[in-house]
Amino acid sequence: MNSPMTILMVVPEPFFTARGTPLSVRGRLHALSALGHYVDVVTYHVGSDIDFPNVRIFRTPKVPFIRTVPIGPSFTKVLLDVFLCGLTVGRLLRKKYDVIHTHEEAGLLGALLAPLAKAQHLYDMHSSLPQQFTNFQAYNYRPIVKLFEAMEHFVIRRADAVITICPELSARVSSIDKDRPCFLIENTI
Repeated sequence: MNSPMTILMVVPEPFFTARGTPLSVRGRLHALSALGHYVDVVTYHVGSDIDFPNVRIFRTPKVPFIRTVPIGPSFTKVLLDVFLCGLTVGRLLRKKYDVIHTHEEAGLLGALLAPLAKAQHLYDMHSSLPQQFTNFQAYNYRPIVKLFEAMEHFVIRRADAVITICPELSARVSSIDKDRPCFLIENTI
């Protein structure tokens, strides 16, 4: 076996809660732990702790009026992502990581911070962010969708590799950058 890696996993989700992306994250952590890697998870204050060997969870400061995080885009997530960004930078200032493993919108953090931290960036793409804004009618404004489309292209092109959860997302990655290493890991629960 290769030597264990140190991984900073950035999870902009209420982790752990039994839904979509947090379930995938739990699966990734289980596998990384079983392989002997060391993972520091930075995530929102909302969620339950889980216990895997070599995995530590760091949470954003508690925001008293936020007890739940809705699925999809929201102003709640924007506020929590500001704290998550600070927590991520703080971890990178304290420790050297081999890999920054990001999920969802945290991909932008990985794309920006991995080169500065001299780390590899693995982007875990659970959905297409511009498509999320299109699907959630409350946020379906052309400038917002275009901004997130540009961000998605930037993140995919800057990632060392991308994990997708379905063939449609793999096709999207290929349409943006056909040479980007992309690995399909379908969720089974």
